[in-house]
Amino acid sequence: MQVIIAFLFFGVQFAHSRLERDPSVPCYDEKGRPQRCQPPFVNAAFGRVVEATNTCGVRRVTEYCMQTGVTGDLRQCAKCDDSHPDTRHPPEFLSDFNNNTTKFTSWQSETMLEGIQYPNVVNLTLHLKKSFDITYVNLRFQSPRPESFAIYKRTTEDGPWIPFQFYSASCDKTYNLPRRGQILREDQAICTNEFSDISPLTGGTVAFSTLEGRPNMFDFLHSPKLQEWVTATDIRIVLTRMNTFGDEVFGDPQVLKSYFYAISDLSVGARCKCNGHARECRSVRGQDLEERLECVCEHYTAGVDCEKCLPFYNDRPWGRATETNVNECVACDCNGLSETCEFDPELFRLTGSGGRCTNCRDNTDGVHCELCEANYYRRENQCISCGCHPTGSRHSQCDSNGQCPCKPGVGGMRCDRCLPNFYDYGENGCTPCACFPAGSLNNEPRCDSRTGHCMCKQNVDGRQCDKCKPGFFGLSERDPFGCMSCFCYGHSSECTSASDYFAYNITSTFDTGNQRWTGVTRSNREVETQYNGITQNLGVSSDSREAVYFSAPARYLGDQRFSYNQFLTFDLRLGDDTYTASAVDIIFEGSEKSVSTHIFAQGNPYPGSTVKSYAFRLHENSIYSFTPPNLKSTDFIAILSNLTAIKIRATYMPKGVGFIDNIQLGSARQSFQGGSEATWVESCTCPQGYIGQFCESCIQGYKREPANGGTFARCVPCECNGHSDSCDANTGRCICQHNTEGNNCENCARGYYGDATKGTPGDCTPCPCPNGGPCIQIMNGDVVCTECDEGYGGNLCELCLDGYFGDPQGLVTGRRSDCRKCTCNGNIDPNAVNNCNTTTGECLKCIRNTGGFYCDQCLPDFYNNTYGLCTACNCNPSGTVSQPGTSGCNQKTGQCLCLPKVVGQQCERCEIGYWNIATGQGCSPCQCDIVGSLNYTCDETYGLCQCKPGVSGRTCNQCDKNYYGFSFSGCTECMCDPIGSLDQQCDANGNCPCKTNVDGRRCDRCMENKYDLSAGCLDCPQCYNLVQKQVSTHRANLRDLKLLIEQTSNNPGLFNDSQFFARLSEVNSSITNLLQEAKGLSVGDGAVGKELEALKLALSDVLNKCGEIGRNIATASKATQDSEIDIEQAEKAIERADLALKNAEKFIAVEGQAALDRAVDALGKFGTSSQQMTEIAKRASNKAKEQTLEAQMIDNLSNHALATSKEAYRLANESLNMPIQTNQEIEKLKRA
Repeated sequence: MQVIIAFLFFGVQFAHSRLERDPSVPCYDEKGRPQRCQPPFVNAAFGRVVEATNTCGVRRVTEYCMQTGVTGDLRQCAKCDDSHPDTRHPPEFLSDFNNNTTKFTSWQSETMLEGIQYPNVVNLTLHLKKSFDITYVNLRFQSPRPESFAIYKRTTEDGPWIPFQFYSASCDKTYNLPRRGQILREDQAICTNEFSDISPLTGGTVAFSTLEGRPNMFDFLHSPKLQEWVTATDIRIVLTRMNTFGDEVFGDPQVLKSYFYAISDLSVGARCKCNGHARECRSVRGQDLEERLECVCEHYTAGVDCEKCLPFYNDRPWGRATETNVNECVACDCNGLSETCEFDPELFRLTGSGGRCTNCRDNTDGVHCELCEANYYRRENQCISCGCHPTGSRHSQCDSNGQCPCKPGVGGMRCDRCLPNFYDYGENGCTPCACFPAGSLNNEPRCDSRTGHCMCKQNVDGRQCDKCKPGFFGLSERDPFGCMSCFCYGHSSECTSASDYFAYNITSTFDTGNQRWTGVTRSNREVETQYNGITQNLGVSSDSREAVYFSAPARYLGDQRFSYNQFLTFDLRLGDDTYTASAVDIIFEGSEKSVSTHIFAQGNPYPGSTVKSYAFRLHENSIYSFTPPNLKSTDFIAILSNLTAIKIRATYMPKGVGFIDNIQLGSARQSFQGGSEATWVESCTCPQGYIGQFCESCIQGYKREPANGGTFARCVPCECNGHSDSCDANTGRCICQHNTEGNNCENCARGYYGDATKGTPGDCTPCPCPNGGPCIQIMNGDVVCTECDEGYGGNLCELCLDGYFGDPQGLVTGRRSDCRKCTCNGNIDPNAVNNCNTTTGECLKCIRNTGGFYCDQCLPDFYNNTYGLCTACNCNPSGTVSQPGTSGCNQKTGQCLCLPKVVGQQCERCEIGYWNIATGQGCSPCQCDIVGSLNYTCDETYGLCQCKPGVSGRTCNQCDKNYYGFSFSGCTECMCDPIGSLDQQCDANGNCPCKTNVDGRRCDRCMENKYDLSAGCLDCPQCYNLVQKQVSTHRANLRDLKLLIEQTSNNPGLFNDSQFFARLSEVNSSITNLLQEAKGLSVGDGAVGKELEALKLALSDVLNKCGEIGRNIATASKATQDSEIDIEQAEKAIERADLALKNAEKFIAVEGQAALDRAVDALGKFGTSSQQMTEIAKRASNKAKEQTLEAQMIDNLSNHALATSKEAYRLANESLNMPIQTNQEIEKLKRA
């Protein structure tokens, strides 16, 4: 740091003089290319005015003394007098570092005696008169350096003071900043205790570098924050607190005079800030006559700091010059029509060119003066005045073609006249004539410019040509006459366009053959046609001089009224260009009439050897050249309403040839799918007597005259002798009423008699015959029925014949009833008489065990079986309802009427889940316990439920004696040890009641430190304590292993992994070794050995069962019938496992007791203090540690085994269908 200070202090003049000798890099290279340039590096403080808020000798002459640093040494004192050249210390001495005098000059403040002490501060302000890029600030103190001071700067002359750096030995107290804080931001000022020591007493320097240690200091040209950080127009030194020896507290004036601020030099290393666009700064005098610096800008820049572009060089944003991008300002493109422009950032973002031209000449405007100014437009590279008429224009600006914006209804380039279809030119524009285009002549809306009356088509009316003339309808733009004549079969002249009709074309493109078109001669002789599959057209040739026609198939014929005023189009080609046309080239025949025209009518071309297209409008107007001339529209439509032929001439010379294609006949059809609306379909308003969309039908009460005269015949009222208001519309046959009949209701109807021609409603009287049957009136006036119904007899059919019943006259019952055939369901003798009552119909002679009114029921205690025979019921008396008025069984099904919960055809058994039918009151519920029973059924006689293993009671609701754990899997045997238990019955958790000092769920072992179960569990020797701790650890591991086995049994899984079986074998071997080692320990009653032996047997049994389950699953997948064998094998495996577990328990008890006895003998033989016992205890301890590691391995392998066993259990359960046996097996594994 001292080297840096020395360089900054002593090297300023050298650096400055060197920069002066070496000109800075020019702003353009030798090839005229722009490059970054900058003014020379200088001491910006040299010769500048420094303002001080306190200077010695200004207010009065002051005395000050120099510090020597030696205690008791006499201080050299002097006077400061600003009025005397030799004793003054003004602030200009701060910036005279480069003067030619040999002695050092310095600025000096008043002393502490005059009150210059914290919190009073002294400010030294350097005004640079322009912004500079500051590199360093250097101070050389004549007095000791301050304890606290700060350097501030201003970026602009009127801006706020911004801290550059704080120096203090007490940063936190004085400036509330951490000492030697880390610079985290580019523009962060920190506080440091550097340069804050009192030594040296004079000549101490402070050098502050603006960029040292700051982020991005090596990327300065691309960091706007750093560029702003080093920019300053003013520098201020704030002297906050003096450094002292602490002796000022005594208030000795001589001491206080020795404390003051004195600075011999203030230097600021900097460059005049020109943003890389100037190589020098020059001094100018402003309007205030004060000299200031400004950059001599290049690169087309301007401003004091070259901070902006020249007025015409704003095509891209101004930027600071860097080594890689000079950011030279670019001239705007104003097409030579302006010399000024401004930068538009949004325009630059959108187009990459931001220059917006201003003050454009020659009536131009726009970003590049490329447009014309308001009310002008461009023509031949000149902007010409629009000249919009003020009356007719909305405003004076026209478009690029010179068209002015006209008011409504106004037209013309300058809006000086009304548009067609408008009138009354004025301030509000023109009034619309509102001529309807479809009704205007030639579809061009035009009106009288004075009256506004529109010029309409032939059949159109109205001021705006917006409606059809009377007798016409269907105003359409496509119709040259505007509207069509109402047809209505000649019965009405008032109609409108029908809705839901859409345009439809009948077409033939011959892509699939001749499509039923034929060839005929003029005399209707059929001629063969030729279909060309390649060109897909139809041809025909003439074998004589007679012309040949193409004749349309049936789909073009019939009712084609909707083709009126539409077009028939087709493509025609002849064999050569020779032709002779006639008036019958195109023929339409129908309703025994015909119309025709020549081939070149309606502007169509003459036929020739090339394909030509033809179109004929089907309309009677003379301009369409149909003959006969002067046809009425109704005549033309009448032909189309019953079209029998369409003929298109094919040959125009003897033995000629013709080809046709793309035939199309315009029409319409009713549809709900939309399309082009067919406005030419009429909907008529019919007069009295007519009905239908086209008045094509007679209304009720009217008929055609003449009869069968068709839709053109008129409708007249019906003639029915006063017996009807309606008749058949075509034939005139009356729809008779008043019981009459005949074409004109001149006869009485069947079932009536009298004279119908009298014309009264009562002319015909009903016959007194059943069901309105016919009758005749004989000479004496009596009426005789001629057609009695089956089963009736007598003159008036008033009697029932034998085999029938009823009361036609109501003589017996008082109510009339029809004669009906007796119904005895075939259960009578057909050869007998009087089988039924002739009045009531009751069957009197039933056979085959039947009875009832209709012989339709079986006798009591009989029912109708599936063969239709009445069979005895045979109901069980104990299960059948026996009440007065009830039948023994259902006579249709034979089902006896059972008591509650009794079932069976004869009520012979109880429902499933019920018993005790013998009571005669119905069956009682089994009430089998859902937990303890295998199902809900029981013995029907005794009511005993089927209990799960270990469960008892009629309803299986309790555990059997010496069992516990009542659950869905049954009860578990307590298996209480008879020696150690007080009773063979255990509690609900399976724990047996143990004798004193006896432990274990089954009371089958002594407690800790006890032995000899048969002797009442005596106290163990003290040596047991040596291995007690290790045994407890083993037990904890064993309990964890047992818990995992229980979890496996609750959630068994499938395993079929050879590696698992191998590893499980290793576990089994490891447990065997562990058991043998445990047996060798003298640890009480051998409980550890028992548990390890039991664990060994349990895991061995798991291995056996895993293999058995795997084999069972494989067998089950082969064939379903093998499952029974697998079940038997599984049951045997369970029995073997149970036997193995019991043998293991016995083995553990015998071997464990023997091990215990040997340990007791050893103890008695050697004593507790024996060295041999000590060695045995140590070996036991080591063995116990080995067992701990081995148990951990067992624990890990068992976890894997249990997880695999879970899935094995589930699949075995499903595949073998043995859920109860498997559950018992798992419970035994849990107990093991």
